[in-house]
Amino acid sequence: MPPDIRPYRWPQALLALVAAITLTALPQTAVPAAAVVVRQEEWPLDAQHFDADSIWRLAQGQGVTVAVIDSGVDATHPDLAGQVLSGTGFIGDPKDTGQSDISSDSHGTAIAGIIAGTGTAQGGSGMIGLAPRAKLLPVRVGAQGAVTALALAQGIKYAADHHAQVINVSLGTPTPDPLLREAVAYALGKDAVLVASAGNSGQDGNPLLYPAAFPGVIDVTGTDAQGQFWPVSESGPHTTLAAPSTRIYSTNSHGQYVQAEGTSYGAAYVSAAAALVRSTSPRLTASQTIRRLITTAQHPSGHALPDDQYGYGIVAPLAALKDASTTASNTNPLLSAPISAGQADAHSDTIVIVAAGGLAAATAVTSAFIWRRRARSRGNQRRAQPTTPQHPPAKRKKNGRSNSSASHPTRSRSR
Repeated sequence: MPPDIRPYRWPQALLALVAAITLTALPQTAVPAAAVVVRQEEWPLDAQHFDADSIWRLAQGQGVTVAVIDSGVDATHPDLAGQVLSGTGFIGDPKDTGQSDISSDSHGTAIAGIIAGTGTAQGGSGMIGLAPRAKLLPVRVGAQGAVTALALAQGIKYAADHHAQVINVSLGTPTPDPLLREAVAYALGKDAVLVASAGNSGQDGNPLLYPAAFPGVIDVTGTDAQGQFWPVSESGPHTTLAAPSTRIYSTNSHGQYVQAEGTSYGAAYVSAAAALVRSTSPRLTASQTIRRLITTAQHPSGHALPDDQYGYGIVAPLAALKDASTTASNTNPLLSAPISAGQADAHSDTIVIVAAGGLAAATAVTSAFIWRRRARSRGNQRRAQPTTPQHPPAKRKKNGRSNSSASHPTRSRSR
């Protein structure tokens, strides 16, 4: 750990205000560096999936900064050396640069490795990210699962102000907190692509999580190596893209590696894909980058897209890079209609982290109330198609309502 970074001890009074935090990844398995050739275990990068070797002949993320809003990033890991910029933290230490990871599960470091690991360890067989020449801006918003809505909102704004073209948020809250909503709008106004993980409670109430479910944000669900929807993943009409989330290897904060599952990792792959697109097409706006990703996504067999599990499909970075089409529209295709009454009236200090490590909870008096509220009905939400002939007609909902096919490139999303 660099000498100017030290773990911050949360005051007990503040801990009492922090409600449940959910990491959107399941428990990790530590992998000693000598135990496995990590590069060979990165199935999302192989020729049957993303085909990273073909991708890297077109782009490697150069010139793009990806903010990792998380627990910090271990800048000393051999596969991250030189990749991690000086960032900041919002947990009370004014000297914090975010260049260490003080979480017990190396969550921020694992996200960073998926995005921009260099693979230089193990004689060039270490962990390599999908965008290995992108730079990482670490923004620490919590430690040991303790995150407030204020810290997360501040972190997103900081990333936008410091020119991050892509912002990865692998955490969230079941409440559409107004501070967080404002931060998302601020970052979108700064031309940043916001990517957030959907969560891992798909078999436990399947609640909405924010910022993933906010309009304008790429909400990422999980798939396995066969391209099947991962049933643990949360999903719904707000889903934008799906990405690999099972049996994922990445870097940890001890110079070694982890294997884990969770939509946190899916979000990291989508963030890397966005970085690749913005690297090879720097004149594209954030809105145009999002449109490129959703119109080139892979369509799973047997699914009429968009749907609640895959959104517009599985992210396909190589197809996105090869797509030479341009659009005059500069409207974010994920922005939608006005807020439903009563959904964003109250401020909440509850943050759910969609990260590696499973469902972690901080002691809080309000957590029971929040968790009851978060499983909202989604049956009356509608999804609109982007204006592209690539997508088949939207499927009919089980409740008898059909998804709308809009003539404009927006889709209604749960707010």
